[in-house]
Amino acid sequence: MFDREVGRQFIGFSLIGVINTVIHLVLVTGLVEILLIHPMLANALAFIGANLFSFWANSRWSFQTALTRQRYTRFFLVSLIGLFVSVSAIAISEALRWHYLVGVAISFCIMPFLTFITHKSWTYRK
Repeated sequence: MFDREVGRQFIGFSLIGVINTVIHLVLVTGLVEILLIHPMLANALAFIGANLFSFWANSRWSFQTALTRQRYTRFFLVSLIGLFVSVSAIAISEALRWHYLVGVAISFCIMPFLTFITHKSWTYRK
């Protein structure tokens, strides 16, 4: 199941994820600090911008597939599910009276694998 090609895809997916995080942070900070947009709106706009970059980059390099509307819809749904899982991990850690960063750490550990597997088997299924 885990062959050289899957390894290449996962490494590319992970590197794009790191770049995507930087893009999100730059966008949200720029929108808030330079354009004086409310942080909540800025974060939503940054999420969309970063998500579009992530879809393009992963389609182009990680999975080497065409950009289609159906594929982006799937990609976006997986991203929203990932957001829900991340928020849930923080909520659970707070309910257990753990530090919120425990929830963030849990998300950081499980999300790359969860989203990669979901994208590979559903979003980018051949």
